[in-house]
Amino acid sequence: MTKYALIAALLLSLGLGAAAWWQSGRADRAESRAATLTRSVATLEVSLTQRATAAKIAAERAARWQLRAGELDATIQSILTADLGECADAQLDPDLADLLGRLRSTD
Repeated sequence: MTKYALIAALLLSLGLGAAAWWQSGRADRAESRAATLTRSVATLEVSLTQRATAAKIAAERAARWQLRAGELDATIQSILTADLGECADAQLDPDLADLLGRLRSTD
């Protein structure tokens, strides 16, 4: 009878050891997956910050270009409507007129 009890205890010990080993492997995989997800979240947060910074820079650059375009348009308009005094009837050089026309175009 004690022989059967010892065999049963041995089998129970082996079964519990196998279950503990299996659970340990699952825990290791879960920790590895959690670490991977944590790194992924950190990477996405950095990417989001970079995207927000890039959008802010693009908006500031667009505002600067809009301001420069307005200044350029005003300068071109003043050249085209300038009072030239004694040569007020003179034609603009065709190359200059073409250049000014291209600068004013919105294409």
